[in-house]
Amino acid sequence: MCNTISYKLPCEHVQAQTSYCSKAPPPSKKDPSSRKTCRNVTQQNIPYPPPPGYDQRPLPKCPLASCPYEVRNRCWNCCWCGKGWNDGGRCSCVMIIDGNEYRCEHICCSTCTAAIDG
Repeated sequence: MCNTISYKLPCEHVQAQTSYCSKAPPPSKKDPSSRKTCRNVTQQNIPYPPPPGYDQRPLPKCPLASCPYEVRNRCWNCCWCGKGWNDGGRCSCVMIIDGNEYRCEHICCSTCTAAIDG
């Protein structure tokens, strides 16, 4: 049985890893990177952070070469609200406006800046 695990990464992107069994068809000669799974594939979705008790091996790296979160060394300043030193892929700012709580939740983008000392 083939198995696909999809990891939600700290940057908010998703990395899928597939293990193929002997019943999976061989890769296509036209496109060897698009191999299909067998009919009995299992799917597992791992949130970030992984739940307690889950294998704590390091998560795979983001598959995007230019992931804004990774490019900024996993520490960034939000271009929407101005909150600095975010260490997750989504802005953690909580604002209180007229007694109501609002969360920024902006995802690190190419306009956000790297948080640096000094």
